[in-house]
Amino acid sequence: MTVSDPLIKELKGWTRKLVEHTKEITDENEDLCHFCKCLENCLQKGLLPCVDSVGYFKVPNAWHWLKYVAEKNYSSCNTFSLVAEQAQQNAKIHTSTGRLRFLIRMCLVRKCLHMPVEILTRLPTLATEFYDMKSILGDDILRQILLSVLLQCSKLNFKLNLRNASFLDDTWLMPRCVALELVPCKSLGISVCFTNEKALIVNVDERSVAAEDSKVETGDVLDEINENVINGDSKGKLRKIMRKASGQPIMLHIIKGRIEQSRELYEPIVSLIKNSGIENMKSLIQTPQSDQVKAKKDQKISKSEKKTLSTGFFVQYCGSVHVGMEGDVKQIEKAIWRLLKSGEARQVPVRFECLEIGIKVTRESDDETICKQSYMKISSCGRTANIPDYFAFIAGETNCNVARNFEAYIFYHRNDNEVQYILQSLGQGFQRTHFAV
Repeated sequence: MTVSDPLIKELKGWTRKLVEHTKEITDENEDLCHFCKCLENCLQKGLLPCVDSVGYFKVPNAWHWLKYVAEKNYSSCNTFSLVAEQAQQNAKIHTSTGRLRFLIRMCLVRKCLHMPVEILTRLPTLATEFYDMKSILGDDILRQILLSVLLQCSKLNFKLNLRNASFLDDTWLMPRCVALELVPCKSLGISVCFTNEKALIVNVDERSVAAEDSKVETGDVLDEINENVINGDSKGKLRKIMRKASGQPIMLHIIKGRIEQSRELYEPIVSLIKNSGIENMKSLIQTPQSDQVKAKKDQKISKSEKKTLSTGFFVQYCGSVHVGMEGDVKQIEKAIWRLLKSGEARQVPVRFECLEIGIKVTRESDDETICKQSYMKISSCGRTANIPDYFAFIAGETNCNVARNFEAYIFYHRNDNEVQYILQSLGQGFQRTHFAV
């Protein structure tokens, strides 16, 4: 009886198409994405449930056994072990699916994709630890067929951009990337908003070096600065990275928001724009007519919500304190105590409003604006456990990630629920904040 599997047949077909390309295979190859998707499906098929170190079940993913085999460091698979270690340490990837995909791409370049399957072929009992007996990698014959296909792939010349890894958690569809070298400068003239661990570019100063010849455009993603990966952990580090590069050329790795030929937006970046919450970015997305009715309904709902929020909360403004060059949350309690001990604390009745792009504080008696700050300038907010009726936020003289002078604004309010709501609203504002670079 002939043993076969439709996925193996499909993988053979895509491999034949790749073999037809006598030159090197790059990310522009139309068949590469289909080959990789099919191979991922082969590796995922028939995986047995597994548990983590604590004893909880993990979502089955081929990355787990590939990592296990790499860590065993079999003598014939040193190249594969090094590749798996690099996949594990890549700061642009956050999921097992993303690491599996990056591993496949690296193995294609390093010609070692066959090695882990070769180990399972030599040690069939190991294969049964990870796979159902009826799966491709669990069946001895199908595993041999898969190995022969992967050995054929090891003879091909893959030249892939391995820096292009930031969206592998989401898709096999690779975005267009550009590597730029800019002249030494103190500021790139761009602003970014962090969403889903990506630095979405929301504004480009038309007079900046980044804007020349449309090198960098709104809707692109800032991926690296001088080989420093830019992700959610970089929020407070952008100023430090730029200072470190002072007087030197700036090397950028940019993920382009639009596909070069069609000029359509790259689909995962559409999701980033929607999640950013920045209204002027949404103009980049053309809403299909079928969605317009739903959008109008949503707009009516959001208007009623905004109306409730914009009425604000009636609290008492106590005054402000200069906190120096640090604007982190640790300064909140210090600032509150400094103001109270100084004897200069006031209790001015005000209305505190959390708006779309910032906060506004107006005096209750005559509606005069006492304080108005954008979320871009606000670096922290909170209150102290010892005297919870006092709360504060800290703002810089400019965007908080480049500001050098910070001021704490202190308020008094005895309604605990409303204070919590104000602080939560400020926190949500931080999620919409964008940072100057």
